[in-house]
Amino acid sequence: MSDLKPWTEVAPRLVDVAAGRTPADMVVRNGRWVNVHSGEIIPATDIALSAGRFAYCGPDASHCIGEGTQVIDARGRYLVPGLCDAHMHVESGMLTVTEFARAVIPHGTTSMFIDPHEIANVLGLEGVRLMHDEASALPVNVFVQMPSCVPSAPGLEHAGAQLGPDEVREAMTWPNIIGLGEVMNFPGVAAGDATMMGEIAATMAAGKTVGGHYASPDLGPAFHAYAAGGPADDHEGTRMIDAIARVRQGMKAMLRLGS
Repeated sequence: MSDLKPWTEVAPRLVDVAAGRTPADMVVRNGRWVNVHSGEIIPATDIALSAGRFAYCGPDASHCIGEGTQVIDARGRYLVPGLCDAHMHVESGMLTVTEFARAVIPHGTTSMFIDPHEIANVLGLEGVRLMHDEASALPVNVFVQMPSCVPSAPGLEHAGAQLGPDEVREAMTWPNIIGLGEVMNFPGVAAGDATMMGEIAATMAAGKTVGGHYASPDLGPAFHAYAAGGPADDHEGTRMIDAIARVRQGMKAMLRLGS
């Protein structure tokens, strides 16, 4: 994970840099600021950074520049916040978390949410812990979700492990587990399956979130039963009506172009 100091620890310094009382560590000048809060692209912007955080974003950061400040001329390039991959499986790329991070960091990805259910299908809880620990040592934010459906297709494969509520409960105590990975067994949730409901309950008891995976165009009772089961988000919608239905049920919705 990133070794940024807590905001509470560096806030006085950020204030001093923005006010011009303390020089910034770095100033990027003359860029086009992609402001994701206001939806604007703001030309001729300077950005001052200190302790790895933004201290000033505005038209002129001259007052933030001191003798030791590194100054970079953006020459009109876009200045974009770090990108976040909101749902992925590192193992699909046949890479370790370290090598995946090495590949994506130069393209602007600084955070990712990973669900290592593929390695869990082979190595069980030990495999999840291996990826969790490796991710924790990287200079990017890798948020790990505990796989919810292992094996992923019971009866159709010879899996190396079987995980349930007890394993989920244990994983929720690990420092970098942020919740339960995509609950692919949406028929099980809709039917009140004891294992799935137990995993969801263990996650919520730990104060963490449940990832969704409702891979069906049916937005009738089965969908509503799934939403009532606790998933906080869903990435399986491909139509506008899918996104609207999920948001109306209080879920965060991602639309994707995929099979």
